[in-house]
Amino acid sequence: WITSASAISLAFSALASMAHLGNNGLTSVFVGTIFEGLFSLVVVAMWAGSLPIIMDPSNGLAQMYVGKSSSSSDVADYQATISNANLYFTSWGAGVCALSVLAMYVRERLGGQGGMGDGYTSKWYLLMLASAIVIIESMRFKNQVCSIDGGTESVTCGRNIYGLITGCIGLALSFLISLFSSLGRDSALITTVFGFIMAILYTICAGLLTFDNGPATYVGNHYFGAWAGFFLSFAIFGNVLKEFLGVGGGAAAQTTSEDGAGDTEMDQI
Repeated sequence: WITSASAISLAFSALASMAHLGNNGLTSVFVGTIFEGLFSLVVVAMWAGSLPIIMDPSNGLAQMYVGKSSSSSDVADYQATISNANLYFTSWGAGVCALSVLAMYVRERLGGQGGMGDGYTSKWYLLMLASAIVIIESMRFKNQVCSIDGGTESVTCGRNIYGLITGCIGLALSFLISLFSSLGRDSALITTVFGFIMAILYTICAGLLTFDNGPATYVGNHYFGAWAGFFLSFAIFGNVLKEFLGVGGGAAAQTTSEDGAGDTEMDQI
């Protein structure tokens, strides 16, 4: 399954690259059409099915479980960490690129171009992906480590539950905002508030999960998911705050400058 997903992804991306780089019959048939949408959807679906298999520590492909037990403690303190860096990073790179392409296509097809969300819609999609990773890894840690005797400490499982709750909230909010942003119907106030909420939640989440007795002190999916949520939340909040305040080079500032140019031309006439 993993080999098939990689081969299909490679073939589709090569075809799409030729269509976008050239100016031929393939360009008119593929670029911006339903075929491009179907290709990107298939690639996303293939990697959505492959990544859980590749990243499952019990399979030992890209991640594996390691213990941090000492002679003074009977607790094994199992955590997932990267076992095959090439497979790990290339798999996630392919999945993230496929999701970004699909996000841009959906936004363009739904007529969301030029709205308030122009420029950061893909970040909401990536935040949704990061939240899904945190949910999956938190559930996996809860079922595979917290459920066994001596698997880890109780405080670690408590921190893991907070990560699970944060991931669920992040998944729900990012899905709603990315949907409305793709439709061009996002609200400046609501988007700013949601961005602020996610920035606060993921700041606490990254601190609890990746420091001291957290379940993600080793480098792996749980670790990267928490920090990706942190950085994406602040990147989104910074962008939407600038848009809401009408500063910077965003859509709001561009609209203001265009209105000002129109007034100047009328004055000259």
